Amino acid sequence: MELTLFVDHQCNLRCSYCYTGEKFSRPMSSATMGKAVALALEQGDAELGVSFFGGEPLLQVDFLRETIEQVERAVAALPAPRPGVHFYLNTNGTLIDDEVIALFAPPRRAAVFVSVDGDRPTHDRFRINRAGKGSYDGVMEGLAKLREASIQFEIASVVTTASASELGSTIRSLLPLGAAKIHLAANWRDEWTSEAVAALATGLDDAGNAWMDWFRAGKQLPINPLHTKILTHLKGGMPCPSRCQLGSHEICVSPAGRIYPCAQMVGEDTDHGLVIGHVDTGVDDAARQRLQQAKEQVAEVCQACELRDRCQSDCGCQQLALTGRLGQITEALCELETAFIEAADHVAETLHTEGCEAFIDFYYKRSWTAAAGGKLTQLRRARDL
Repeated sequence: MELTLFVDHQCNLRCSYCYTGEKFSRPMSSATMGKAVALALEQGDAELGVSFFGGEPLLQVDFLRETIEQVERAVAALPAPRPGVHFYLNTNGTLIDDEVIALFAPPRRAAVFVSVDGDRPTHDRFRINRAGKGSYDGVMEGLAKLREASIQFEIASVVTTASASELGSTIRSLLPLGAAKIHLAANWRDEWTSEAVAALATGLDDAGNAWMDWFRAGKQLPINPLHTKILTHLKGGMPCPSRCQLGSHEICVSPAGRIYPCAQMVGEDTDHGLVIGHVDTGVDDAARQRLQQAKEQVAEVCQACELRDRCQSDCGCQQLALTGRLGQITEALCELETAFIEAADHVAETLHTEGCEAFIDFYYKRSWTAAAGGKLTQLRRARDL
């Protein structure tokens, strides 16, 4: 089970593409947090992930500390075998200080997801503060603190129509930063015209060259979604939890206590059609199944597509971003997913043909089994037989 706490709607940045809506202060109360933690532990899973989201969660550091201590006390009070606990922080990286480092440093099991959109010019074009000033230098200082403390971190980089063609320089700027993984996340709310998709393909080609050079130098670092696309080829489908489960293994609690199936669906916490429960009453299975069924309607559109087991067309958040409705997609998703798949296959085929040792060791000499408590998602193709 992964419990995501949407700590507050407030943020110290004003990123141009932010999808969470207006920035206002509505911090989660200790009571709501306590009920959310108890609800997650009631599931009895072997692993519990607790994620902090927002807004910018580091505006509420005292609340983060209180939550971590509450979770650890609650788990310690359980009879053996107790669940393993892992904490995750989603942050813009500008507020990482010694207090934050102390909260997430080893031996506590934790990982930090930091938003970095590329080199200074690219990042500062989109990720600005209230005064319109770029945040790059502050993020780099935060990453330096994470590296010094040996805290695992991953980088999330938003790809817009304005930055798509620059993906090569983006990847070259991100690879040396010391992340455990890099995530390229397309801004699905952009207008992905045929020209923008072509620019993405060009950018992905250069990004692939940068990634191949990294492997050729004997270094290994997964870059999503290219990494996941390679695994879909090796495994014959999308490995869990990459395929959207929409509330089956994750719940997100808003500051008001409402439960959503995904953190990206909270927004300003006003679309109650996406709510699947409340911390006072638990998860409403009927509401969750209703959203799941609506999301899966996309399978009718994708039925004949040969790439359907390698793409994220069933991601509910992407469906909502593209069309405002679950179960519906646009051609833009098909074109972008195809571009990512083709770029991943080019990298894999090239390095495999070359016999690149670092690449082959990474993808062919590992089991790539599902994480504890997980499993490989049944392919849609298998359900058709």
